[in-house]
Amino acid sequence: MLAVLVVNAIGYAVAPWGPMLGARSPADSAWAAIAQGLVGALLQGKGVAMLSFVFGMSLWLAARRRGRAEALQRGRVRHRRLLGLGIAHGVFVYFGDILTLYALVGRPLLRRLHMPWRSLRRHLWHALAWALLAKLAWVLVLVGFGANPDTGDVPSFASVRGAWPFLQLNASTYVFGLATSLVMAGPITYLCMVCGVAAARLRLLTHPRWRGALRRVLWRSGPALLALGAVHGWGCAALDPAGAWRPWTDALGDFIAIPLAACYLAALALASCGGRARWCGWFSPLGQRTLSLYIGHSLLCLVLFSGLGWALAASTLQTVLWCLALWMLALAAARQSRGPWPLEAWMARR
Repeated sequence: MLAVLVVNAIGYAVAPWGPMLGARSPADSAWAAIAQGLVGALLQGKGVAMLSFVFGMSLWLAARRRGRAEALQRGRVRHRRLLGLGIAHGVFVYFGDILTLYALVGRPLLRRLHMPWRSLRRHLWHALAWALLAKLAWVLVLVGFGANPDTGDVPSFASVRGAWPFLQLNASTYVFGLATSLVMAGPITYLCMVCGVAAARLRLLTHPRWRGALRRVLWRSGPALLALGAVHGWGCAALDPAGAWRPWTDALGDFIAIPLAACYLAALALASCGGRARWCGWFSPLGQRTLSLYIGHSLLCLVLFSGLGWALAASTLQTVLWCLALWMLALAAARQSRGPWPLEAWMARR
């Protein structure tokens, strides 16, 4: 979740049509360049993939002890609530909402949670094929049309003034982005969710029998993927967003995001000893409240960085540090909470 918060905030001032990682501020700051490079190398694209995977795991964990009919009915109720919340969040607060995509893409998976393992495995291969086609199409779009066209005269959230202009800009880009993401990102998101379901059924991240396989995968692929991620981070830090080579490094970063996210998950599974490590108990309260953290972060970005609010011109490094501080405050608040927060309680209600 921290990766999603940082990427959303760092590009908020120039959103919706500016560079994904924002305009470097100050423009000649080495610290700003380093911050952009680290975010690009380590976080961009990885957080969304990991959240999709965890979302798929949660679907299976919520349904495994229930009959197929009951699990399907409860899943549909929760997806309707998530869809309504996502639409409200996307139209009125933040155009880059991911809740709507999760609700729409995850709904067909509800009927497949109890599939026999062989059928689920075949379905996983089909999902992989569609995801690869979507990823290839998106990479061709990045390389062919450029990742960051000239947006100097296009209004941004930091420059727009007034509630109605803000709503027009936010809602229109939300609708356009949702239609695009369903085609380009939908198959990839669905693949991550199916992988999460399969991993939960196999207990891939928790059972000791998988530790050797996870360790081998991590050692064989992790160094190469981190090196490619470093190349992408260098492109984010050193290349002009409108330059000729920047789309190629952005395409590289987009292509390795899911494999690198898988390495992160493998490393976390090994470090947590299948969830039995003591530090897991420190972070689990916040993991149960990510929905509130996501919505609250969007509201704070609106108040702090948009023209509808204070339109603060924070530097790149300040924005990253602010997200880290917000995440730590949310962790402290979650650890002190005795029950679910309102949004989570509403989602869990029968």
